[in-house]
Amino acid sequence: EAIAMALGAAGRAISILARDAMTVWPVSEVDPERCAACLTCVRTCPYSIPAINEKGVSYIDPARCKGCGMCAAECPVNAISVQNCRTEQIEGKMTALFAAPQG
Repeated sequence: EAIAMALGAAGRAISILARDAMTVWPVSEVDPERCAACLTCVRTCPYSIPAINEKGVSYIDPARCKGCGMCAAECPVNAISVQNCRTEQIEGKMTALFAAPQG
């Protein structure tokens, strides 16, 4: 039974490891032109992902970001946005959702 379980786990792992690339989203992005390096995102992130880079602005590693949006919500200068969760996109989804059905 243990061998069968191990083979099943290995089979699932190889299906992930055999991919050339993996898509991870949504993730937070920082606009370096707007970032004030105030460290709010660094203190707010529950996963300790944001850090100040060598250019003196916040950097969020997309491979580690969980996309929770806490940093974007707390950024005082709105320099951080979450992919696929920008205001225009959410407004477009809401408009489409509540649009009168055509027919």
